[in-house]
This record gives sequence, structure tokens and C-alpha cells, in this order.
Amino acid sequence: MRTVLINPSAKKVDVVDLPSLRSATIKYFSEKPSPVLRLPQGDVVLAVKSAGGNAFVLGGSRPVGGVGLIVGCALGVGERASAHADPFLVTQMVRWTSIEDKMTETQLRVRAIEIDPERKSIEEFSIAPTMLAVQHRLGAEISFCYHVPGGDVVLGCGAANGLHEWRKDEASFRGRCIVIGRDSGKRFADVATSLARLKEDVSFR
Repeated sequence: MRTVLINPSAKKVDVVDLPSLRSATIKYFSEKPSPVLRLPQGDVVLAVKSAGGNAFVLGGSRPVGGVGLIVGCALGVGERASAHADPFLVTQMVRWTSIEDKMTETQLRVRAIEIDPERKSIEEFSIAPTMLAVQHRLGAEISFCYHVPGGDVVLGCGAANGLHEWRKDEASFRGRCIVIGRDSGKRFADVATSLARLKEDVSFR
């Protein structure tokens, strides 16, 4: 299935071949996407509702938060045909923007830790417990996930800063990463790893 990916975090428009709509959901979205824009020849733009962050405008549309995926007309339950859209024309029509984060203090956020080998920094911050929020923070699609003893995971997009690495114990990681916890239902939760311990154990290369 030929699709056109609109990525406002990377400010790029790419043609991506995917085996199914289900695989697209797993790869690019934190939940099942729905049509947010209708285009000529039966194409639609799929996206998920975003509280805030990087976004795009296509033609005269309203801002769409997060990744958008152009697919073709519906073929059956849960599947779509290949997109007809010309990626060059999409690039000419798209405008990058952002949506103000409307999340309030009463809405759920969890503690996480960001490790940036380029800046040689290790910092704790709060974030909405979704994969989309993590992708917005890193500015790119998640390319690896490393499970840490104690329930935490390390999420990163190693291609972003290929020359900068950090190391803990026997494991090496490339680029900026986020360490975040997971609960028994495998949902994101407060990080269990100690910030002070990480600052003692992590080395930069």
C-alpha cells in the first residue's frame, strides 16, 4: 500500500510503502487514526487527535496535530487502497505550524528522564503518557525500544544524532533518548530509575 507520510516534527513529506493500515497504526500512531481531511480521487488524510505540539496545514485546512498519513479509498473493513496523491504537490501545499498544548495540570502526566549525549545532559520532565507525546518530544519516529530492569523502557530515534552516544553498564545508545516507566498493563507510567543514579552511571561519547 503506497502512502504519503506528512511528518511535522521532521518537517518532511515522504512516500512510504506499508503492508496494511494496521501496520501504519502500529508504526506511526498512538491509537487508531481517523480521516481528518478528504482529498481528490478518494484519498484521505489519517491522523489522531492531538492536545498540542507540532502540526501541519494542508491547503486551507485547519491545523492537524502530529503525523498525517495520506491513503486511498476504503477497500473493506479496516483497509485502504494506495494513495493517488503526488508527494511533490503535497510538499508545495503543506505548511508547518504548531498547536498550543491545551493540557491542564489536572490531566494525567508522568515523570520521565531525557538523556541527550550532544548536550551531555540528563534531565527529568513531565509528559503525557502516550507514544505520540514521546515522538513529539524527540522530534522523530521512535526507532528502538530497550527494556530496563525495574519496568522502565528507553525510547530513542538513533538516526537523529548519529555521532553522539551515551553508555550505561554494558549498553550503548545513539542519540537523544527518553527513559519512561510502564505499569502492569504496559501503559506509560512514572519512571522508576533514579535521576541521581543515572547521573552517576551514564557516560557520554
